[in-house]
Amino acid sequence: MQSIGSTVDGEALVVIDPNRMNAYLTITAPVGDGNPCTRDKAMQALTNSRVVFGIDEKRLLEALKDYNWGKTLLVASGQEPRHGEAAKIIYHFPGADMRNGPRMDENGTVDFKDLGLINNVRSGELLAEKIPMTEGVPGMDVTGVPLVARKGKDVILSAGKNTRLDPSGHYLFALTDGHASIIGNSVEVSPVFTVRGDVDYSSGDIDFVGTVRILGNVMTGFKVKAEGDIEIGGSVEGAEVIACGSILVRGGIGGGLKGFVKAQGNITARFVENARLEAGMSVFVKEAIIQSQVKAGSMVKVTDKKALIVGGLIQAAREVESKILGSQLATQTVVEVGVNPHYRDEYQRILKERREKKQTLSNINQGLKNYQRLLNNPETLSDKQKLSLMKLLESCKVLRQELDEMEKRMEFLEDEFESSQNAQVKAHDLAYPGVRISIGKSIYIVNDPIKYSAFAMERGEVRVVPLR
Repeated sequence: MQSIGSTVDGEALVVIDPNRMNAYLTITAPVGDGNPCTRDKAMQALTNSRVVFGIDEKRLLEALKDYNWGKTLLVASGQEPRHGEAAKIIYHFPGADMRNGPRMDENGTVDFKDLGLINNVRSGELLAEKIPMTEGVPGMDVTGVPLVARKGKDVILSAGKNTRLDPSGHYLFALTDGHASIIGNSVEVSPVFTVRGDVDYSSGDIDFVGTVRILGNVMTGFKVKAEGDIEIGGSVEGAEVIACGSILVRGGIGGGLKGFVKAQGNITARFVENARLEAGMSVFVKEAIIQSQVKAGSMVKVTDKKALIVGGLIQAAREVESKILGSQLATQTVVEVGVNPHYRDEYQRILKERREKKQTLSNINQGLKNYQRLLNNPETLSDKQKLSLMKLLESCKVLRQELDEMEKRMEFLEDEFESSQNAQVKAHDLAYPGVRISIGKSIYIVNDPIKYSAFAMERGEVRVVPLR
């Protein structure tokens, strides 16, 4: 206990946390004529306690104020180590961790046929990138002892099938068009997408940049599109199936004309009934084509020993072949060969467009006649009239060029219509009454049953000729 009249200087007392991350300072008040604690004295106290890091000069000076004497204030703090971040992989396509369910549009409408099951990617597309792990930043306690920082955990980005890594190992690219999927820390791209059941509400519509293989059926109302081939293990039932390659249907194609099957290559099926088909090349059917609309850029062939074509419209550029054409009931069956059916459609479309453009040109010419009386004195035309006249002249020029191009295209198509000498329709067993056969611009109507014959152009007419 201090005696009365004693003199004691102010002191600096230091307390350090057990983990040495914080140091606290308490300044005692001087007694009697004692001197207040100074900054140097406080710093010496910190040094004596081995506090050398993280000293806050402002808080130190604050602790020396007389109104803070006797209070314990934080004056030094250590720096925690900043541990490294783990490496991570960022995927640049919808993967398994992203959308995998019905798509909802901006109006909140759910499309249950768009389930997002296919991740279409293109060759050369960036699939994934690796963000490297970081080393971390060391820390230090208030006594100057370093605190070690842990390195981030590394991950490996590896190339799967049909992918490649850049030399840094940080960027992964596709080597082919196809479906991208995540396998562990790698990505693989498959040029073939397989549906292991039916195309229905469990799979949704299919739209793929490669080849599609469907083990089941394609159900009514669904769509399958592929930039490669399409192979269907079952049947097509009133669905839309479109391929840039060929289409193989191991079952039948039907659906009451609700669906549409189109291929730039061939279409092959076991049977076709009440369906619409369009092939850039040929259509091959094993058993029968019944009440269907079929177009082929080359040929239509029904090949089974009971092969039958009955009803509907069959169009092919080169040849239509079957065992039987039509039926005993004289079902109207129209077969057209000798002209690519796509050319027929194009010709009709150009005829319509030409008629419309000629009418537009006639209207423009009438407008130009109205200006003609003013052209003797161009100064009488207002700026608005001059602009209108220029637009009419430009439109007239463009229309004339377009009509010239149409005329040239129509001449080409008409030449194609004339070159039908080698086209044939073959009925290996029987052609029934009710069958109408067109070759080029000539028509032959079957009025009586005709056996074991072909139909071909001879001397400008469709005639019955021996099978060859």
